[in-house]
Amino acid sequence: MVSVKKTGEEKGLISFSLKGVGPAFANAIRRTVMQGVPCFAIEDVSIYKNDSVMFDEFLAQRLGMLPLKSDAKGYKIGDSVKLVLEKEGPGTVYSKGIKSTDPKVEVSNKKIPLTKLGKDQKIKLEMKAVMHSGKEHAKWQPAVISFEHDEKEKDAFKFEIEPNGALNAKDLLDKAADVLLEKTKQFEKEIKKIK
Repeated sequence: MVSVKKTGEEKGLISFSLKGVGPAFANAIRRTVMQGVPCFAIEDVSIYKNDSVMFDEFLAQRLGMLPLKSDAKGYKIGDSVKLVLEKEGPGTVYSKGIKSTDPKVEVSNKKIPLTKLGKDQKIKLEMKAVMHSGKEHAKWQPAVISFEHDEKEKDAFKFEIEPNGALNAKDLLDKAADVLLEKTKQFEKEIKKIK
């Protein structure tokens, strides 16, 4: 019998135990959370004004790694959302300044510094966030997850999951289970075609 039990939570890091499965299934969960659960990430950046000391390419790369949160319901792979950022110095430009055209999608951490602006310096840009999965690029990886075999029981594993803010740990695991179930159904269909 399979059982899951939450064993701890500290500063966004969730621990849980999983019993009644083998190493292959435990690894399938890990891989699916990191590479199979879709989320939004900034893919394209159009920079209209950037007077900051940071080169356009560096700023675009920094924006691409920002975690964006959404419930992901109603979206599919390839869907996009527009975001904008406009700021005038002096001061530090933080991720809280990014505004989304879709209220369901927003930056998950509003305190990330992006660049600094001096007096009369400006930044103005538009971004396109796209829904994809971690198998395409690390920026679409919604969490870091690891597991180890429990030395006491051969079918028990200890997991730790640290979401980046795109989805909470429970939603991530729920979606990973849905992805695994769908792949199993597809596999069953293909098996039935074999004669």
